[in-house]
Amino acid sequence: MVPILIGLSAFVASLLVPLVTKKLALNRVLSFTQCGKTFLLAILLGMLIKAQFVPALGMYIFVVAISILDGFASPVSYAMIPRYATNLGKANAALSMSGEGVQLIGWGLGGLLYTSLGLFPTLLIVLLLYLLSTFVMLFLPQAKIEQLEAETNLDTLVKGWKLVAKNPKLKLFVQANLLEEFSNTIWVSSVILVFVTEVLKQTESYWGYSNTAYSLGIILGGIIVYKLSENFLAHKWQRILFSLLAMATITASILFFSNTQTFLIFSSLIGFFSQLKEVPESVFLQETVDENQLVHVYSVFEVISTLAFSVFVFLMSSITEKFGITTSFWLSTICILLEASLIYHNRDYLK
Repeated sequence: MVPILIGLSAFVASLLVPLVTKKLALNRVLSFTQCGKTFLLAILLGMLIKAQFVPALGMYIFVVAISILDGFASPVSYAMIPRYATNLGKANAALSMSGEGVQLIGWGLGGLLYTSLGLFPTLLIVLLLYLLSTFVMLFLPQAKIEQLEAETNLDTLVKGWKLVAKNPKLKLFVQANLLEEFSNTIWVSSVILVFVTEVLKQTESYWGYSNTAYSLGIILGGIIVYKLSENFLAHKWQRILFSLLAMATITASILFFSNTQTFLIFSSLIGFFSQLKEVPESVFLQETVDENQLVHVYSVFEVISTLAFSVFVFLMSSITEKFGITTSFWLSTICILLEASLIYHNRDYLK
């Protein structure tokens, strides 16, 4: 239920992002969304302190509200990168590394604080960090989108869709992204836990170790891209193609070398090569689209991704249940190879 609510909420928010950015500067959207999440967390903490309990309906409302705010913030944050950065390769790599690094530290530190201090002190610390984040975002430089005075709300909503439909480079990006979304569903908990419990004979805690390995791989990949950004950006399609072929090989190899040690190594390698691929892809998109149109295009991609991922998770979970986890891994491998073929066939777009 919760993943569906998150997906639908993000879908609706991403669809409406162009209307919000028509009225507010990009930096203000980030400030307001972060402020909103801080306010919601404060309410949740107050309810827990007063009643020691939050009903299921209340939690669902909080999940929907936070997902909507994240749905507004996600495309806006990516669209702001070209406005603040001169080296897009380094900027995208640094953003990804910092995000994964914070998540990695947050998982361990959050568990440690909860064990040592309990729920309420831990939530209070999180609230203070949210307040600090909100305060810092108030000082982001102005990032306003130029708007046409005669543009109606409907024109604003469909602008990104028209851009994607007319631009073959953007259509390539959508096609590749859909294949990748379907491939990535094997790493969703409802699918990968089947592999962990049935094939590796491990508990859910081991799945946490594999997530950590994956995050470490992303951070390492980000460091490599950051150090060699000029080389990566000069050879975009080669780096993307090599990473996809490596990921396909690793995904297939997991089935032949199914033990706890190699799976952690493979998880970190998947994270590593996904980062080597995603940074050139992000720069390609940011270089292809004008700054004033970028948030509209990111909005379209977020709408497609959130909707497709929700559907693909359902499909892959059903396939896993009916045909087994081995079939799911082979389907994932085939999708990655199809994406690699698509990139190679359209490599001139990425030069």
